[in-house]
Amino acid sequence: MNDLQKVEQEKSVLRWGGLAGLLGGILHILAFVVVLAGPVGLEEPVDLEEWVIRFPDIRAARIVENGLYLVALILGVILFLALYRALRRTNLAPALFGSVLGILGLVVLAAGALPHVATAPLSDLYHASGATPGEQATLALMWQAAWGIFDALLAVGFFVVTIGLIALGVAMLAAPNFGKG
Repeated sequence: MNDLQKVEQEKSVLRWGGLAGLLGGILHILAFVVVLAGPVGLEEPVDLEEWVIRFPDIRAARIVENGLYLVALILGVILFLALYRALRRTNLAPALFGSVLGILGLVVLAAGALPHVATAPLSDLYHASGATPGEQATLALMWQAAWGIFDALLAVGFFVVTIGLIALGVAMLAAPNFGKG
C-alpha cells in the first residue's frame, strides 16, 4: 500500500467518524424530543409508585427514546475510535486513554440505556389482575431499586465519558491538524 492510499484511508476513517458523531448527536436530540413530546400534560409523579402506575401509558415512547439513545451511543463509539486513529501519531497516551475511557463510559451508558427491559415486566406484574396491594407495594420498591441502578450507571457513564473527552482534548492540543485551541 502506498502513501496516497494510506492518506485516503485515514481521511475515510475520519469522515466515517465525523458522520457517526453528527448522526449520534442528531439521534440524541431526537431522543430528547421524544421525551418532551411524550406524555404531554402529565405532571411529575409525587412518588415512585405513580411511575409504575403510569408506565403503560408511556411505554412505547420510552422504548423509542431508549432505542434512539442506544443507537446514538453506539455511533459515539465509532467517533471515539476515529478520534483515536487521528490523534495517535501526535499524542499517543492521551489519545489512547481518552478513547478507551470514552468507549468504556459509552458502554456503561449503553448498559443503562434500556431501563424498560427491567421495568416493563415489573409494570406488567403490577397491573396484573390478581396483584394484591402488598404485591404492588413490593413491585413499586423493586421498580425503585431498578431505577437506582440505572441512575448510577448514568452518573458513572457521564463521569467516565467526560474524562475521556478531556484526555482527547489534551491530545488535540498537540495535533496540528486540529488547529489551535
